[in-house]
Amino acid sequence: MRAIALACAVILGAGCSGSPPTSPAPPPRATPPPKLHEGPLTDYVAAAGLRWLVTGRPAELATNPTFVATVSSLLQAQRLEAFAATTGVDLRRTPSALAAGFDYGTLYMAETPGNNAQVEELFMERLLRGASVARPHPDLHRVSGLVGNSPQTLVRIDQKLIAVAVGDPTPARVVEAFARGRLSLSPSALRGAALSVLPPRVAGEPLSFYAPGPFPPEWQAGVRGLLAGTTAVGASAKPEGNQRLHVAVYLAGAWGEAPDAAERLMLGWEDLVRSPLGHLLGLDLAGSRPAVETTPELLSAQVELELEPLVRGLRAAVAADAREILDLHYPSGVKSPVPQNSSGETEAVDAGSAGPGSDPGQKR
Repeated sequence: MRAIALACAVILGAGCSGSPPTSPAPPPRATPPPKLHEGPLTDYVAAAGLRWLVTGRPAELATNPTFVATVSSLLQAQRLEAFAATTGVDLRRTPSALAAGFDYGTLYMAETPGNNAQVEELFMERLLRGASVARPHPDLHRVSGLVGNSPQTLVRIDQKLIAVAVGDPTPARVVEAFARGRLSLSPSALRGAALSVLPPRVAGEPLSFYAPGPFPPEWQAGVRGLLAGTTAVGASAKPEGNQRLHVAVYLAGAWGEAPDAAERLMLGWEDLVRSPLGHLLGLDLAGSRPAVETTPELLSAQVELELEPLVRGLRAAVAADAREILDLHYPSGVKSPVPQNSSGETEAVDAGSAGPGSDPGQKR
């Protein structure tokens, strides 16, 4: 009885003290996932092993109606629509895109600021076998498998970008690693030792090309031997006026030790103009010599080219056969191997129209 009375006294005393009853501790808050890296597409491309890099801003170029009309023979509207339907990427609305070549594979990337889940769905439809799906981060998805006989890997970041590696999956896994901040000690493409010496204005133009040196022996005699001492090449292009293209080329190297570098660069340009390729691209119609400048570390040339003959030459080089280049007609009853559209105009042959990294040998 005394024990019961003592317990009642303790309980009554606690109640009289005015102390609130003890409430259960709140559940621990879930730790938010780490933020993914935010930056231009080139931030996700490795400098190590890079052989070439092409970047562009397709949506910006698509706002120039004259440029679009001139290049339509290379990039026909129906092919762009087919590309969008097959891949979920409409290049005409893509803020930025790139392609990067490595010894072990090729990487394609596109900025996709809107909902890009359809890109993954369409990619999975193209996989024939061996599909593997992973989600290492709530906003990051990885899918890999075989398209035909070609291994392909897709990395998708919600509302941000898509990347497709054809061949070795390493370039796509590097995109993932850069996004998750796991390669802080490895430089990205434009921060590598070779390309970082090129001027930032190369990246500022709507079309850019990069190639880090040193270059293979069979290339080193190029541009009057200048490529032998070139540590990196950068080039940019942008529409100028209605029918011209402003092109700038930069060669990085120790040009202070080569006092004749500017002269050799000009002679190299003249060699190109007189070559069959130069005639095919209409370089002899440029109407002016390049403006060449040299510093101890950088050799540059800038020139304006006629856009229409350049596009016509590129189309002939990549799509037409010898008869079309020579403006010859096929004999009656002999069908041209180059497809033609309803207006009788020859269409460019595009083995990769099914999307980045598609297998040209696969029938769809």
